[in-house]
Amino acid sequence: MNKIYTLTLKSAARDPFLLLWSIIVPATSAIALGYFVKTAGYQAHIVTGMMAMGIIFYSFMTTSHINLSQRRRGVFKLLKITPLSLWRYIMSISGGWTTISVFCGLLILLFGIIFFGLHISFLSVLAMIAAMLLTSMSYVFLSFIVSSFSKNESYLSIFTSLITYPVLFCSSAFYSLDNAPYLLRIISRFNPFEWFVSALRNAMNLNWIDYLLNGLLLLITFFVLLLISVRTFKHQD
Repeated sequence: MNKIYTLTLKSAARDPFLLLWSIIVPATSAIALGYFVKTAGYQAHIVTGMMAMGIIFYSFMTTSHINLSQRRRGVFKLLKITPLSLWRYIMSISGGWTTISVFCGLLILLFGIIFFGLHISFLSVLAMIAAMLLTSMSYVFLSFIVSSFSKNESYLSIFTSLITYPVLFCSSAFYSLDNAPYLLRIISRFNPFEWFVSALRNAMNLNWIDYLLNGLLLLITFFVLLLISVRTFKHQD
């Protein structure tokens, strides 16, 4: 398992999509918007929003394509004739992808601290890491689900876009929802991505009651996606 975990990390380090969509785009967007939007507290707001965006881009969108590629190349099927069990392989690669996702989130947070002088306690960072670990693993499970129902890359791109962009724009990742239409505010309450963004912000502000509430919702989402991914997993097309 350690070998596969290490290989997963090395493979991801050479992935141009990781560098572009999960690090460069969120980091530069956070810096640019933080400098141009002068609303009080917006810098911390956009940094946490971009952290969440970078994580969903990698742990869901990128890993969905990796899963589909491995299934079509027969990697999952070949595991049946190897000593390595399927669940050990999946946990190894999922652990590697989750580690990379959390690293992306922390790197964007570091940019926010350097460029905006954000003051974040060590306890806040630990709480944010816990939320990122839980959510990243949930998105990895979701990537297994979506890739199982996708016939090819075109279908997969459609499915991942139809999931990712609505949850992004129906959340407070980029803007406040205080004056948003009532329907959008209702939708955001049932949006798991909004729970993740709120958990990051509550951790940053040391608001532990709301943090634990959002964490509980994320934990329920984690187990639901885990169960569905197990039931829908396919060894081959």
